[in-house]
Amino acid sequence: MTRQTNGHHHSPSSSPHFSNGDHSSVNPFAGQNIGYLRLAVVGDSGVGKTSFARQFTETLPEVLSHDWEPLSPNHSEDDDYKRTDTLIEKFSSTMMEIPWDNMDADDEVPARNLVFVDTPGYGSVVDAQLNFDMFMSYVGQTFEEKNKRISPFTEVSNNELMRSLVTGVGAHKFIDVVFYLVVHRLKPIDVEYMRLISEKANVVPVICKVDTQSEQEVRDLKVQVLRTLKEQGVSIYTFRIDYDRLIHMAENGQVGGPPFAVCNTAVKPASADPNDHIAFTPASNELPLLRKLVLETQITNIRQFTVKKFINWRGKHLAQQQQQHQQLQQQQPIQQQQAYYQQHQYQQTAR
Repeated sequence: MTRQTNGHHHSPSSSPHFSNGDHSSVNPFAGQNIGYLRLAVVGDSGVGKTSFARQFTETLPEVLSHDWEPLSPNHSEDDDYKRTDTLIEKFSSTMMEIPWDNMDADDEVPARNLVFVDTPGYGSVVDAQLNFDMFMSYVGQTFEEKNKRISPFTEVSNNELMRSLVTGVGAHKFIDVVFYLVVHRLKPIDVEYMRLISEKANVVPVICKVDTQSEQEVRDLKVQVLRTLKEQGVSIYTFRIDYDRLIHMAENGQVGGPPFAVCNTAVKPASADPNDHIAFTPASNELPLLRKLVLETQITNIRQFTVKKFINWRGKHLAQQQQQHQQLQQQQPIQQQQAYYQQHQYQQTAR
């Protein structure tokens, strides 16, 4: 698997871009409260996944520095939808810390605690499964790596795992939230991908490019997405709201739950040309609300659900290993009998 990464949080080769925003009104402990969190964005090609990830982190007041390259003066709307060909990890810092590899250091460095994994769109290749498998392999490896660090000789209860892993200090590298972007409709492939991802990560559907859609269009799409996912039995992260309540909220234009409507392009200045004005009122941008729910209100619950998914996976993994071990034990007597029979036949022939 190919993966582009920007290294560890203490890497001297990294060149973080420091925020120029005014942090005077920001709660000094807010960035610390976010702690270590790993996010990912998934969806079809051209929906603006990279742009969404940038908007989510770059405009976050608590971000002190980040890895995103500065936009060039000649940046155009087309640049927001350039194809991503591989998995890319982008690190942001909402807090400072002493480097782990030099605990005697006096100077703190950016913690690089907020990670966003940008992914290639499944429509950018002939076989969409290739890009999706690449992402699922990445997610699966985080489970495998953590499981290898848990001693096989010590019995660890699920409660002990919850206590040790539900934390914001970087106890694991699981993906906590996967934002799944859709534009004008939910396709069958989206449903199946969300179903598979939800086994190992919290899936949050996001309707993007809402600046090109009316409020009614977005409302109808929200209802359609929720009804389809409910009928298909897909387990998304509902922010502690049941499906029926979410559908009722969407039908009445209430915000507060998925799917969230997001404008994932930079806001452009108003044009004086009347021909540039759209003939409808676009849907409101729920990115600030989504960010607040993920990074503040629901962050502990999200971490708990992430670890629960790992525990469920680990339970199935251990059961599978035990079954394979039992099968090997059952096969050994048969193999021994076959070896004895072959030896006996050889001796008879030799006589």
